[in-house]
Amino acid sequence: MIIGLKTMRLAVALVAVDLATALKVEVLPKTVLEKEFVDLHVKLHSTVAGLREQFKNNNKGETSKPELSPMILQFQRGLQRILSDTVRMEDKGAALAELRSADGSVNKLINSYKTWQAANRSHKFKPDSAILLEADKAASSLEKQLSKMEKSFQVKKHNHEQRAKTLGMFVSASATKSNKDALEREDKSFNKLSKERSTQFAKIRSAVEAVRQRDSKFLFSFVRTVHDATVDDDCHAAAAQ
Repeated sequence: MIIGLKTMRLAVALVAVDLATALKVEVLPKTVLEKEFVDLHVKLHSTVAGLREQFKNNNKGETSKPELSPMILQFQRGLQRILSDTVRMEDKGAALAELRSADGSVNKLINSYKTWQAANRSHKFKPDSAILLEADKAASSLEKQLSKMEKSFQVKKHNHEQRAKTLGMFVSASATKSNKDALEREDKSFNKLSKERSTQFAKIRSAVEAVRQRDSKFLFSFVRTVHDATVDDDCHAAAAQ
């Protein structure tokens, strides 16, 4: 659920009270710095909401690239972490720097797309170095996540094999309905998990490979998705009030 815009502004403003002092900036008034902190939080929060909608749409099959979902989700979660971390950070100067960096990442992805649209799409869209940099960052993050997920799955697989072995011994010793049902449930549960993880891992690998191979169609879809999420910012803000 998207929290009320006014409530969110108030909550973030409370965190930003000592922002100007923390930044040790004398050129800009304290209220200007506080406003930037709050505005960036609201802006990025709306972008996250937009990405969440784009992710749902992608999973419904409204786009032709299912491997796009991991990239959307990864970028969304990255922004969410920054929003969460900066609210809790005591160093408000560092917090504002993080928010500016996150906003910069979004802009790097969508600026050339906006320029391309402004030119009435008169030429083929080509990802620039800024887009490739942000895509590479997301892909690297996905690779790290995949490694952790695979290790976690191996642990679950090992535990399943141990439980199945024990249950199999019970069935051999006493082939009661209860013992056979327990073994069947164990196998069914793990097979379901295995299938889900296999599909999930394949999507992540496909997304990373698409970035590494500079798949222009995939990168275009990713950039357009982020752009569309930011375009909907005003709608999200209005709905939150």
